[in-house]
Amino acid sequence: MASSGRIFSAMLGTLCLLLTTPGCMLVAVDAGHEGVLVQKPFFFGHGGVEPVPATTGRILLAPTTEVIDVDVRPLQYSEHFDIISAENAPVSFDAFLIANVIEGRSPDLITRYGFNWYQNNVKEAFRTFVREEVQKYPLFELTTKPATRARLQDAVEQEVRTKLIEKQGIPVRLNRVVIGSILPPKGVLEQTAQTIIQEQRKITMIEFQKAEESREKAEKQRGMADRAYREHLGLTAPEFVDLRRIEVQK
Repeated sequence: MASSGRIFSAMLGTLCLLLTTPGCMLVAVDAGHEGVLVQKPFFFGHGGVEPVPATTGRILLAPTTEVIDVDVRPLQYSEHFDIISAENAPVSFDAFLIANVIEGRSPDLITRYGFNWYQNNVKEAFRTFVREEVQKYPLFELTTKPATRARLQDAVEQEVRTKLIEKQGIPVRLNRVVIGSILPPKGVLEQTAQTIIQEQRKITMIEFQKAEESREKAEKQRGMADRAYREHLGLTAPEFVDLRRIEVQK
């Protein structure tokens, strides 16, 4: 018991010494995060990244140690595209890559790829995969068929997983790839809307003209029929008008 007490006292004394040493501090690691410890000795010894990350809780850091906070929850990385389709028609859309750092592998990620692993190692390859897949399809299929977007998502996700993450051994887990609604750029949409309006006006005018021509034709035919009827009865024009007035009054 005395020995245990001495050990506890020694540990407590060491802790107190560390807490009172200038530069030492307590750092909190939040849930869903890992702390990567980087040793930076002042004079002797080897620095570097500790292979085991600190997990949720508080950790005591020496003045020569830096902690890099790494979020290991699924995060969404978005990219905007203004490109052309298979028949050189412009399209605009957003693509999203959802991934998370594998738990316990954050030190490996920081050592090999750095904190900005997405921007430095994934971003441009992801954009290339998306662009190449989209440019395989014509505008109409991209903008009107949901099944096309599903095929795009599956193809890009497969390429990111096999040609990038697995091939380079990046310690992240790819959750999914999402392709947003694909539309022509705003200017093209406005131009298309104006074209539709003009075409509708043209159709309306044509239909109106046809209706007027039909009305005139009907009136001419009715006039010819009235004249033939009047001549058949042997009536003068005023007499025929009086006859029509009587028929209407009946």
